[in-house]
Amino acid sequence: MKNQARGYIASGEFNGNRVPQHLQNQIIKHYCDSNELEFVLSRAEYWINGSTQCQLWAALKEGLPHVVFFSLWQLPVSRQKRKMIYEYCIQNNIILHFATERMRADSKELDFADLEILIESHLVMLQGSSYEHLNALKVLI
Repeated sequence: MKNQARGYIASGEFNGNRVPQHLQNQIIKHYCDSNELEFVLSRAEYWINGSTQCQLWAALKEGLPHVVFFSLWQLPVSRQKRKMIYEYCIQNNIILHFATERMRADSKELDFADLEILIESHLVMLQGSSYEHLNALKVLI
């Protein structure tokens, strides 16, 4: 069970994209094979009234040490909801993987903080045509 990984795929649109489930599964399987993880079938998220967290929480609560998302952008848009997921993973030593981006968060606060920087900067860029946020990022870098 140490290297078992539950896949997590989307049935609806996320980050403006819709990817067929069979392709999501193939990419997750390849990611697992490349990282010596034993792929356990994926949970396909339902799309009910815009809620996309039923199967995610079911996957997290199964007790497997790894959950492999097709993409980082399947995490909830809400920062508060993401924080709840991160806290649960830290408390239960669950490693989150993101197959498309070839990334992982090793159930440490620092790893999740890095994810938040990436997610929030992406969300800021999507919000408008103003490029002030890019100048702020240049200052930080």
